[in-house]
Amino acid sequence: MSVSTSTAALPEWQWKWLTSYKLNRLRTRLHALLNPSEDPRLVFIFGCQRSGTTMLRNFIGFHPAIHDHGEGDPPYFWQVPVEDLRYLRVVPEVEIERLTRAQKSPVVLIKPLHDSQRAAELLRHFPRSKGLWIFRHYREVILSHLNYYRGRYDPLPYLKDLLELNTQSWKAEGLDEEMLDFIVKHRADTVTPTAAYALFWLARNSLLFHQDHPDLLTVNYADLIENPQQSLKQLSHHIQMDLDPRYALFPQRLERPQSLPDIIPESILAACDAMYEKLCAMSSNPSQLPK
Repeated sequence: MSVSTSTAALPEWQWKWLTSYKLNRLRTRLHALLNPSEDPRLVFIFGCQRSGTTMLRNFIGFHPAIHDHGEGDPPYFWQVPVEDLRYLRVVPEVEIERLTRAQKSPVVLIKPLHDSQRAAELLRHFPRSKGLWIFRHYREVILSHLNYYRGRYDPLPYLKDLLELNTQSWKAEGLDEEMLDFIVKHRADTVTPTAAYALFWLARNSLLFHQDHPDLLTVNYADLIENPQQSLKQLSHHIQMDLDPRYALFPQRLERPQSLPDIIPESILAACDAMYEKLCAMSSNPSQLPK
């Protein structure tokens, strides 16, 4: 499988056609109508929120053979009030199977971020499925949380379930003893939203190291930005689809460099640095790269 290493500038009309959400929905429906699949397969996107999961979804979701669904999009997610602990959780596997067969597209892409702790479980349940776990540097994720949710809600109550280790909530579900102990020891340090989101990033990404499955690929957000063509080649190989080389033009870094509003406590900062090194090592593992 090969992906071109260079792409000429596209005319504006062609760029709009390629990137238009409505047009791509139409292309997907036409492809399913003309090339119906009786046995679709799944591609899952996992990871911590604000880590580039939507960008990754767009990176590959423009393919007309892929019917993509974002986090919380019906009908693959519970449609319940925010107060319900199932909010944004993916529906049961038997329902996923029924919905996927009804789509008629060869591939269905869904983004169950609140079920990232179940990544290996979902991949085992759907034997032909593929998983992508994307991670991003903790400073960028913290800033993205603070900017995106500014004025919408107070982050400390939002992270209460994690800090209080409420394992009935997705925020604390599936964490190992080491991470649970770490939260107990350091939650008193999370007096600012910056520190709380750092701990959230640490907890969510720690889940990856307990999701041992050969069909789960670790993706570095920085690679999508800095090496989009190589990233596209790697993704094409993993999900077993020929992705248009023009898709490599889509990832864009829109934010400007910012400083964190508060200092991350040293104990949490050291753990985040160590975790980021582990994640980078995981994403550069030769066993994950195309032959």
